[in-house]
Amino acid sequence: MTYRLRRQLISTKFKINKSLCKLFIEPWAEYQKGFWVWNVGFAVGKSERQINDWYRRRNNKRRRSLEKRMTGIDGFKPISQGWKNILRLRWKIPPGDSILLDCTGGESERQFKMYKHMTNTKNRQHPEWQFDEDKREFYWTRPPYPDDPVWNQGIIIPQLPKNIYEPLTPETYWKSFYLSSAQMDAAKKAKLIRARKPAGK
Repeated sequence: MTYRLRRQLISTKFKINKSLCKLFIEPWAEYQKGFWVWNVGFAVGKSERQINDWYRRRNNKRRRSLEKRMTGIDGFKPISQGWKNILRLRWKIPPGDSILLDCTGGESERQFKMYKHMTNTKNRQHPEWQFDEDKREFYWTRPPYPDDPVWNQGIIIPQLPKNIYEPLTPETYWKSFYLSSAQMDAAKKAKLIRARKPAGK
């Protein structure tokens, strides 16, 4: 049985000193039958209107003033806090969907190095985040992965790990969802987010 998912924009905002920061995670394209890629947008600006204009690519001065800026006047702090929010909000996407973090905006090389530092240094190991040096992109997929045979065994019900900021391990992978065949009706009444079982599997 298949269920239709309503994939909607996820966003959050926070302040670093006088700078306003906003993170967007938006469904972008279906990369495999039943599974989508979500695009990440992150900006630091003076107002929410300015940041929204940048994200929607409005042709005005407010948007253009952010095009080549990455962190504003607060240096590394917005990127660090933005990364923490990405780790938190990644669990809001449906199982099997992926996040794309694109570092091709302002100060592209510096931005890529910063996020690479977040995922590949001694104290910040997140090996489940894949990256492409040439495209300057990072990818993360919420378990279970689309090619996991577990999709054939029933309805996938997502659940949050105890520590949402921790990297994925074999143990946390299996704790981020559970199977429910007998409890299908109960899950429907509870309006839990369900993953869509791909056709042909």
